[in-house]
This record gives sequence, C-alpha cells and structure tokens, in this order.
Amino acid sequence: MRKIFQWREYLNWKELSTQQRINFKRACLFPFLVYIVYSFLAEFTFSILLIILLYFYIRHKNKNKLSK
Repeated sequence: MRKIFQWREYLNWKELSTQQRINFKRACLFPFLVYIVYSFLAEFTFSILLIILLYFYIRHKNKNKLSK
C-alpha cells in the first residue's frame, strides 16, 4: 500500500519527481479547501435547505399534473 505522507522523502525537495511534488502540494492545500467548504456551508446552510425544500414542494405539488 502506498503511503500518503512520506515526510522523509519530502524533505529532499530537489530530488522529488514532478508527481511527488504535486501530491505534496495537494496534501498541504487540502485543509484550506476544507475550511472554505465548511465556511460556505456554515453561512448558507439555511438557504440551501430552503431551496431544496421548495424544489421538493413544487415537485410534489405538480406530481399529478399531465405534461406533454
């Protein structure tokens, strides 16, 4: 199984391959992405739920109508 965090190899930055450098950068930037998604969801959770509920309400209301 491949190790995700190989810190000893990452200390020798000049000897890393291009793919290893990209993997290290992704691993370092992942917490920032999680923070952005968390802050977005924390701020807009109510609005998102309201839109979803409105969608299902309209879908349920129009369920028995015929469409061409």
